[in-house]
Amino acid sequence: MRFLFVDDDETVHMYLGKLLEPFAKCEGALSGADAIDMYKKAFEENEPYDAVFMDIMMPEMDGHAVVQKLRDLEKELGVQGPEEFKLVMITSLKDTKNVSKAFFKGFASCYIVKPFNKAHVLHELRENTII
Repeated sequence: MRFLFVDDDETVHMYLGKLLEPFAKCEGALSGADAIDMYKKAFEENEPYDAVFMDIMMPEMDGHAVVQKLRDLEKELGVQGPEEFKLVMITSLKDTKNVSKAFFKGFASCYIVKPFNKAHVLHELRENTII
């Protein structure tokens, strides 16, 4: 398995990487533009990401916009159904608008609110067949 963490906070990358390295190869992007480039490269290398962990509040391009671009890119590349990446929202936002947008527009598999709790993160990922 291969995971991509998209968050402008490097400590999030370190925390999730340490937690999830037993389950997948973990890589991180500090911006939406980097995430899009990394997604394209992974697809070209025939090693696409199984899951993308996305923060919402990021400079330049918020997480919702990045997810939309990645979903559009999947369509362009002919990626469908079970081959689509599973989306895990990782954010401090827990309002109805952001939660709904993540699930109904981004097709999120789960939504994990910061600060993280190791047991909760692992439970959510297992419940939603990410790991």
